[in-house]
Amino acid sequence: MRHKSDKSRKPLTIPKHKVLGKGLLRKLLRDAEISVDEFNELLR
Repeated sequence: MRHKSDKSRKPLTIPKHKVLGKGLLRKLLRDAEISVDEFNELLR
């Protein structure tokens, strides 16, 4: 998944599991420099 407005940001890969720990997801988002709100927008 790439950020729509800033192509210089790193791509983000989220493991496809039924349950994903909140801490793991937040760490992945933080590493990719994407806020929770930005991530939710990308999912839409």
